[in-house]
Amino acid sequence: MPRVRLKVGPMPDMKAVAEQFPDTIIRFLANYPTDEGVCSVLEIRTDDPERFVRDALEQWDMGTVEVLHTDDSTVVVTTEGQPPEGYFVSEDIEYHPTTPVVARDGYLFIEFVMPESKMAAMWKSLDERNVEYHVQSITDGYDVTDSLTARQREILTVAIERGYYDNPRTCSLTTLAEELDVNKSVISGVLHRAEGEIIKDALGDPRENKMTETQ
Repeated sequence: MPRVRLKVGPMPDMKAVAEQFPDTIIRFLANYPTDEGVCSVLEIRTDDPERFVRDALEQWDMGTVEVLHTDDSTVVVTTEGQPPEGYFVSEDIEYHPTTPVVARDGYLFIEFVMPESKMAAMWKSLDERNVEYHVQSITDGYDVTDSLTARQREILTVAIERGYYDNPRTCSLTTLAEELDVNKSVISGVLHRAEGEIIKDALGDPRENKMTETQ
């Protein structure tokens, strides 16, 4: 079946968060209906989880928010409230997007794998619900770099161009940091997260499967 990839937004609240926390990726791991609307489980990967919890969560129009977990790079929260109109498109067409849905740079990146006969209904639903979107592709393929932020792609591209991933390596973290005019530890952290995103998208994350099984 065709794989349809959509870029939805910009989402005003997420755009504001992305400007304040540019190297942040949000994964919607699960959604389920409740008496208050919809409860969502979000995994947020960011440079400063403590500051994110303190400053960013209040900018989202997400209803009730409960922080379940924080560590040095990740925040896991549940949110409960009324979802945006775009949420109901999957109900209209009776097909749900693949998980996780990824949010970065103020946009939602959503992927459907569905029969071609459902596409007309999806375009109609998106338009009738006034959802702002862009069709990125309709293919049978998958681009793992979609899970990266713009900053991660920028730094990763420079690292590849300068030979950081060559064997033997022809560029050091120090050289990359000097060229990009940022701290070496920042470069290391951005590359580490970008590498992790690519590996998890390519091979899958067994932790997400375990979370789904326990729900």
